[in-house]
Amino acid sequence: MADRGCTSFEPCYGFAPMSDAPPWLSRLVDGSLDEIVEVQAGTLAIKSGQIVACDPLVFLESSDPFARKVPKGQHPVFIGRLEGEIAYARVELGEGDVEKWEVARVPGEEDVEGWPGYAIDAGVGAFCDLGAVEAFLKAEEKLADKIRKALAKEGLTDEDDPTYAARFDELRGEMGPDPVADLDADLRKRDHASVVIAPRTEGNVVAFKSGAGNGVFASFWGLGKRNKVLALVTDFGLLEEGASDELELPALEDEDDGLGDLASALSGGSASGMGGLEALAAALGMGGAAAEPEPESRQGPSPLFLQAKALLQRWVKEEKIELEAQVNLDDFAEAFLYKLSSLQGHRNPGAHIGEWLVDRREVADVFASDDELENDLRG
Repeated sequence: MADRGCTSFEPCYGFAPMSDAPPWLSRLVDGSLDEIVEVQAGTLAIKSGQIVACDPLVFLESSDPFARKVPKGQHPVFIGRLEGEIAYARVELGEGDVEKWEVARVPGEEDVEGWPGYAIDAGVGAFCDLGAVEAFLKAEEKLADKIRKALAKEGLTDEDDPTYAARFDELRGEMGPDPVADLDADLRKRDHASVVIAPRTEGNVVAFKSGAGNGVFASFWGLGKRNKVLALVTDFGLLEEGASDELELPALEDEDDGLGDLASALSGGSASGMGGLEALAAALGMGGAAAEPEPESRQGPSPLFLQAKALLQRWVKEEKIELEAQVNLDDFAEAFLYKLSSLQGHRNPGAHIGEWLVDRREVADVFASDDELENDLRG
């Protein structure tokens, strides 16, 4: 589809006062974002009525859908470019005039202050249907079981062994298409892509590069009369200062596990007066003053991932949690990192982490109290 200015958005979305959203959205709906060039990035198939927004190269397995239901069907996805960088992505979900905007939340974020968002760790965001993600993960788990059995016959059973991991990836590549790998390859060539992850239903992922790189980015519902859902927009923080809760990922200065940095980030008491997880960006060196890291490959661990994994390993060693047999610690650490990112703004993250651990299938039991988890998170 050819490039088009934002004025084409005006017929479906008239001007409306903003609420619980960045101010630039008022200019989006009235067609006055003259600095933006908007193009269609794909068409999103919604079968379940629930949308997942996430970094599909890192957090597809651990991401929750937004709480608000959306119309089923085929919905166009657009990206807005600002000087060649993607400033936002939006899904058109209905026709009418937007009367208000509200931040999009997943279940459990009802009491989070500010604008909760989803974490990006590979420079990529995406929209996808919950049903498509569930079908994809079920198929991948079935394939993983097949690969593990094949590796066991070869005498490889230790999932933490680099040889095991390398051989696992090799067999995965031989046993059928890998939609996530295909998406990664497509995004190396252009700034947006769409791949089918659930062949039976044609369920797909529409992905796009984040113009601001890695961080945590909020999404917003455009609502019409009687709260009719008309649009979903993810803000990548390029249009106005403070328009998004952007957290750039830091580089670890030492070759340790980074737990000192993580504990400092969660402990509060920063020079700016921020406390708890709200101090995460400043204490870890994340934010505008930090140098933007190079996008990592799908397999490349980020500093925050290494810190999250190290904390889980510490809890296991100290017998604060017990994991089920044959848990993939890397996958679990990715989910843990995403959960920590979602808790920015919570005053008592220990209780939320404790509840989350109890509900995880990877965890056999939790022996630590909420206060003990809180103390470890805050250092």
